[in-house]
Amino acid sequence: MRLGVGIGWNYVEYHALGQDFKTRGRRADEQLGLLRKLWTDPLVSFDGQFDHIDRASLNPRPTRRIPIWVGGFSDAAYRRAAQLADGFIFVGGLERAVEGWARIEHFLAEAGRAPADFGKEMVIGRLDRSPQDLAARIEACREWGCTHVAVDTMGKRLSTAAAHIELLSEVRARLLS
Repeated sequence: MRLGVGIGWNYVEYHALGQDFKTRGRRADEQLGLLRKLWTDPLVSFDGQFDHIDRASLNPRPTRRIPIWVGGFSDAAYRRAAQLADGFIFVGGLERAVEGWARIEHFLAEAGRAPADFGKEMVIGRLDRSPQDLAARIEACREWGCTHVAVDTMGKRLSTAAAHIELLSEVRARLLS
């Protein structure tokens, strides 16, 4: 299991929660550190800018470290990932991801972290329609150095769960052949 974190773009989501849209990045930064404390420490007291916890604990706590991966499209997201996360989730074209990765490498160096120890995921499938297209994109992601690839099967006019599974099975077969 990995936790994927993005701060979103739609102010309506924050308004519905009674939260300030403009502070969502700083809030996420604070909460990522808080989550790690809650997952590891037997008792947590926390007094941050946004959250306050008085002697809380999770029971049971995770038995292993839960990786946190960040997604987004900005320097703030790239910096957040490099400083606080274990990997980055790219969505969109490979050209945009390559540019983003260069920024992440810069921020990883600033944080004293090695890119080889940091995950790189590409979400594909929105524009790729056929199993052949999807398999070719996965191969391109492998060549680029992705550690993970996610295949988005939405928007392909597949009407059943079985149809989604069949598409993924066809992609897998092409990759193994």
